[in-house]
Amino acid sequence: MVWAAISCRGKATLRFIDPKSKVTAAYYIKEVLEPFIKKDLPRLYPDGDGIFHQDSTPAHAAKVTVDYLNSKKINFISKDQWMPNSPDAAPCDFFLWGYLKSKLRRKKIETLQALKNAIRTEFRKVPQELINRAMRAWPKRCRKIYYAKGKNIEV
Repeated sequence: MVWAAISCRGKATLRFIDPKSKVTAAYYIKEVLEPFIKKDLPRLYPDGDGIFHQDSTPAHAAKVTVDYLNSKKINFISKDQWMPNSPDAAPCDFFLWGYLKSKLRRKKIETLQALKNAIRTEFRKVPQELINRAMRAWPKRCRKIYYAKGKNIEV
């Protein structure tokens, strides 16, 4: 499993989840959020004007995670503000993961370490203009999902 963040200001560092780990809220905070907030957020949003979005998986939506984000004064879209069951909405879901998979299909990868290296390489090469296009499409996609009452959409 891999965690990624993209924005109109660039990409965060990829975070790989240990395959043997259970992703609890505590694990997510320590291994993903703390390094993201310490290293990536100041680089991407030095004025603190970014808005963080995560899906509603249990570790992301847990009270301890929400309390942690609030304690760090991170602006974020809460679980209650986000559409449930909306895989078409988030830019990582409708753009990034498919894009990376299409690039990785062309490679002969035989080990977990080789897979991680290939993901890192391809992630670094994602053109910022494609990310910007996905980010600009995000509000329109959310509206379409809203009018489709949460059902999948074709765009």
